[in-house]
Amino acid sequence: MIKFFVTGDNHIGKKFDRYKKVKDKLIESRFESLADMVKKADADNCAFFVVTGDLFDNVNSIKIGDVKKVVDILSTFTGDVLIIPGNHDYYTGNEKVWSDFETQMSKVSNNITILNEYKSVEFEVGDEKVVFYPAYCQSKHSKENNLGWIKTADMDYGKYNIGLAHGAIAGLTPDMKEEFFLMTESELSSIPVDAWFIGHTHISYPELKTDEYTEGYKIFNPGTHQQLDLHNRTEGCCFEITVDKTDGKTTVSARKIISGNVTYHDIEINVSPDSDTALYNSIEERVSGLKNNSIVRLNISGVVKESEYRDRNKTYEKLLGVFMDYEIVDSELSQEITLEKIKEEYSEVSFAYKLMEELMDNNVELQMVYQLMGRCKE
Repeated sequence: MIKFFVTGDNHIGKKFDRYKKVKDKLIESRFESLADMVKKADADNCAFFVVTGDLFDNVNSIKIGDVKKVVDILSTFTGDVLIIPGNHDYYTGNEKVWSDFETQMSKVSNNITILNEYKSVEFEVGDEKVVFYPAYCQSKHSKENNLGWIKTADMDYGKYNIGLAHGAIAGLTPDMKEEFFLMTESELSSIPVDAWFIGHTHISYPELKTDEYTEGYKIFNPGTHQQLDLHNRTEGCCFEITVDKTDGKTTVSARKIISGNVTYHDIEINVSPDSDTALYNSIEERVSGLKNNSIVRLNISGVVKESEYRDRNKTYEKLLGVFMDYEIVDSELSQEITLEKIKEEYSEVSFAYKLMEELMDNNVELQMVYQLMGRCKE
């Protein structure tokens, strides 16, 4: 039996400029999570630590110090580290990030191999032989995937044969223009490797149970090891996969491991002015279970009483200030317009008053008219 630890789409070097207050923490957290995965892989006696592409966020602007950190982290693994270039850190032989990576590798003792040729690479684990077939990327976009050479490869089925590829999987990854090395599950399944380890899609596939091995799958896409942004709906995870060849039978089993230490939450809240603390209560209910290492965006709509609307920023800071960072979108939130409020601002015989009085049961139109009348007054 051979055990593999599989991660991908780590995007080391992502700048996180959107979150200026905590960008340094977010950058560092990706290194911390990578180091934690290497320790976990060692603790679980994995023979291989596999990166399925996009270890780096780009090919030309990654700091040498960041490249050194990655090499230092990966080189602590006691087994073999295998990396295929993805579409963000593609390889043609001229990319600065890979030149820097190889330079840093030469300075330390390591078991790191960059699979940047379309040919099989064989490793020995005890008495077993494991052969990897890399379909790495040579560009950021392509209408064609790189599986072709593997389809014609001569495989020894007595060995462990593992396919590695980076690209979109039809039906799983949005790729409307079919420009991200698109592959289909049937195409992958028709190639007689024992298992496929795929990168590119930032959500994990299949949906495995955490810390419980499941059989019956051949294609594995671990997703990013840590959430990248609000739109990236994942916990940040990786896979441990075992392949066993006994008595001519191949059994593949896998489990999910949560590796992320920062989470992003994009939350919709609609508020009604049921009480003087309706806004406070609604927000508290939605964020009470979130961990402090969260980045939260609240999209708030609805109506609240005037006092709560006036003090809403204090409410936001009190309830959300405990998190790493937060963002509020409340352009669709408005204060309650009562008849008493209208009387304070308009004469009861005025057209504005009578119009808004008739709209008291239609809050949407009442808000529109109230704002329009306010602009007219100005």
